[in-house]
Amino acid sequence: MHKRLYFIVLAVTVTAMLAGSQAGCSRSAASQDKWDERDPYVKRALARKNIDDIDGAIDLLNKALDRKRDLARAHLELGLLYDTHKQDYVRAIYHYERYLDLRPDAEKKKLIEDLIRQARLSFAASLPDQPPGAVEQIAMLKREIDALKGQIASQQGGGGPAAAAKPATKPPAAATSANAPALMPPKPAPAQPAVQTYVVQTRDTLSSIAAKLYNDPGKWKTIYDANRNTLSSPQSVRPGQTLIIPR
Repeated sequence: MHKRLYFIVLAVTVTAMLAGSQAGCSRSAASQDKWDERDPYVKRALARKNIDDIDGAIDLLNKALDRKRDLARAHLELGLLYDTHKQDYVRAIYHYERYLDLRPDAEKKKLIEDLIRQARLSFAASLPDQPPGAVEQIAMLKREIDALKGQIASQQGGGGPAAAAKPATKPPAAATSANAPALMPPKPAPAQPAVQTYVVQTRDTLSSIAAKLYNDPGKWKTIYDANRNTLSSPQSVRPGQTLIIPR
């Protein structure tokens, strides 16, 4: 709750600074946003927002974007309204990202990126229960995880399958030990403790899994990065799914 309040305050600060900033060159993000405010729909939307008519402001901002899709200020305002007033995090993230696409040099880029990260976490926490995946899908995911574990062993230990195959042809003396290849490849063993697996339970999210296994919900991205080949997004975890958990 305190984190959410913090980011709401930051969001209000972004709006205030964009509205009041006149300094810098005429092509700065702040001055471009001021130019966007001249759009009649944006101007009326900001007036609606100032009297707490949130639905009216959202409607007018969407009409502004229907007419002109590159009104960056309209995207930012919609992101803030969807995020802080409607808790519609998917739409909020879309409009935040569109703003940064249109204003890549915005002074408060880092702050808006923080808002995007927080909105993603809030969305993940709000997901309802999901039914278990099909048995065939689970089996397929396990095969993909096993393949990924082999890649991790190869990259981390330097002694994975590809590396283990080459030394046999390198030294001439290897001919005397060619009959005992089974005794030579204990190399992948050091990489095995680097990961473990976890079967997703009902109500689990990446944040809750990170809290359970790392005692830190903020490490959800570590789990997501390790499972990008099976997760289409941080919110796509399903009960019954097996995840790789880096140690």
